[in-house]
Amino acid sequence: MTKIALLIVYNHRYDKNIERLEAIYNGRFSHIFHLMPFYDGKKRNVLTVYDNSFEFQGYIAQAYEHLKQSGFSHYVVIADDLIINPRLTESNFFDETGIDIEASFDYEFKDIVNMSSKWFHAKDAVQFSTFNRGVEIKNILPSKDEARIIFEKKGFAYHEPTQWPYRKLREPIREYLLKLRRLVQLKLFKTKSFAYPLVGGYSDMIVLPANVMPKFCQYCGAFASARLFVEVAIPTAMILSADKVQDIHQILLNKAYILPRHKHLDFLSKMNNSISMLMTQYPSDVLFIHPIKLSKWA
Repeated sequence: MTKIALLIVYNHRYDKNIERLEAIYNGRFSHIFHLMPFYDGKKRNVLTVYDNSFEFQGYIAQAYEHLKQSGFSHYVVIADDLIINPRLTESNFFDETGIDIEASFDYEFKDIVNMSSKWFHAKDAVQFSTFNRGVEIKNILPSKDEARIIFEKKGFAYHEPTQWPYRKLREPIREYLLKLRRLVQLKLFKTKSFAYPLVGGYSDMIVLPANVMPKFCQYCGAFASARLFVEVAIPTAMILSADKVQDIHQILLNKAYILPRHKHLDFLSKMNNSISMLMTQYPSDVLFIHPIKLSKWA
């Protein structure tokens, strides 16, 4: 029997959206938790988290510490400006979506080597290292060789960057020079190399079975402490921790409206910024719509 925890992640302190989202999901999910940074209110199902929204994988890791003894079989994590299909409930979630009950789901997994060097967070990825002053994650994450094997088993390649002749330098100096080198490559030659296997992906809705959560959250916490951008950290942590992963192309409800896209904007313009109209006219074949800025919707 499944017992789903619905975790709603807030980038910022939007207390007014708590009631709006509970109105949308109450009656469909029995266990709703709001992960809100710096919350100091009194609602018992709002879990206060402390981190930067660019690394909100840290929110999930912190929240799990409050929930891991609650007997949940699965964790469905969504952004506060994302609305999942209104026909989805805790009782039909896996049947309707086609997500394997034993799999971890993310919208996509991208080879970030082939992503544009103009991507705003490319610098975060090329600068990432398992060696960081002030935080020890080298022994928390799988070794680079272990991660490479895991990646290859799941169909993702990792190409070891060419080594420069400063292996004998002290590790802090060596890591600094390696980061500098990768940034120069990114800036001048539009190429990327990474010190550790990484994968990218749009991660505003993920699904995780309980048995994956301990490792997944530990890796998410490590990546947050090292300031790895969330849309690299979450899919990478999932690849490293889950035996089986799925993306949007491998499930039944295999469409999503991710804005801005012209046809999606046309659809939303017909809704008159009305949540009730959206819920009654929601496209039956769409898994989620993102973003829906609730502060601008009635």
